[in-house]
Order: sequence, then structure tokens, then C-alpha cells
Amino acid sequence: MQNNLGDDVTIIGVPGLGQLGPMEDFVVETGVEGIVHVPDVDGTLWARFGVSQQRTYIYIDDDGTMEVAGYGSLEADVRDLISK
Repeated sequence: MQNNLGDDVTIIGVPGLGQLGPMEDFVVETGVEGIVHVPDVDGTLWARFGVSQQRTYIYIDDDGTMEVAGYGSLEADVRDLISK
């Protein structure tokens, strides 16, 4: 996966609640090596941002405003948000 959204958008993957080895395998198997990943083995980051399930997207604007979504198209959702 590459960031096709331009230089103003940073994508960070946060795999969580699992073991590091399977998380690394998932990144390779799904082809998302092109983005930064911050493993959250114990769920601390997930809890901090209110994530309760896989495939949750959190959009954080420059001013710190957060919007939570999930199960949609990451690229389409981000394009919708930055067009507002």
C-alpha cells in the first residue's frame, strides 16, 4: 500500500491486541509495507483512541479534531474528509 493521498496526509497502521510475529506477517501478506506501523500489542493505543475492533479508522486533523470510522474505503473516506 502506498499513500496516494498526497503529502498532507500521513497514514499510520496500528495493529493491536496480538503477538508481534503475526502482526508483521499480516503487514507483508496484505501488502501494506509502504506505510508506518506502530504495533499495539497490549491495546494501550487502541484504548486511548476508543478503538474496539479491527478496521477502525481514526482521522486526526491538524487542529487535533478526531473522527472515527470503519469498514469503508480508507482512501475514499479520507478524500471525503479532506474535501470538506
